[in-house]
Amino acid sequence: MYRTAQSTLTLARMACALAACTTALYVTAAVPTAAADEKAVAAQAHSVTTPGLTAAELAKLPGVIFARELPDVPGKTLVVSDLEFPPRSQERPLPPGCLGHRHPGSAYVYVTKGTMRMGIGGQPVQLVHTGESFFEPAGALHAVAGSASDTEPASAIAVLILPTGAPILTREGKCASP
Repeated sequence: MYRTAQSTLTLARMACALAACTTALYVTAAVPTAAADEKAVAAQAHSVTTPGLTAAELAKLPGVIFARELPDVPGKTLVVSDLEFPPRSQERPLPPGCLGHRHPGSAYVYVTKGTMRMGIGGQPVQLVHTGESFFEPAGALHAVAGSASDTEPASAIAVLILPTGAPILTREGKCASP
């Protein structure tokens, strides 16, 4: 009985997160092109690896749909990001010595289109299809992320809970800047 209630609560929380993502996507789609251009110009000096950004600055980064400090969880920031992965035939190989990236907080990723290849924390690479999701614990090494298809892209929405002021991700090894 307890497990059923706990599973139901977990599903309800995921549904709420997905509803928040959908609302954020809807609001983002309504932003005029001029505002999108302003966002790109404002983000030029910063990237997903820049530490010390406020939620307002994070919200201006390309691909970030929504960012807000969580007043009910002091020291944490919610970030919702749109992830786009080109077909495998078009992706750029990682530089030699690049091991991947880590997020300083937890990440929930929901695949919205295509099939993703995902490899986290030394586990075997898995395929995650449209409508499926995965959880990435804080600090886990994310070594593989991309479309599983040679011809079709994949897309996903990531919901991250980050320590306030932390970068969205840190690169591991000899990785070039984004």
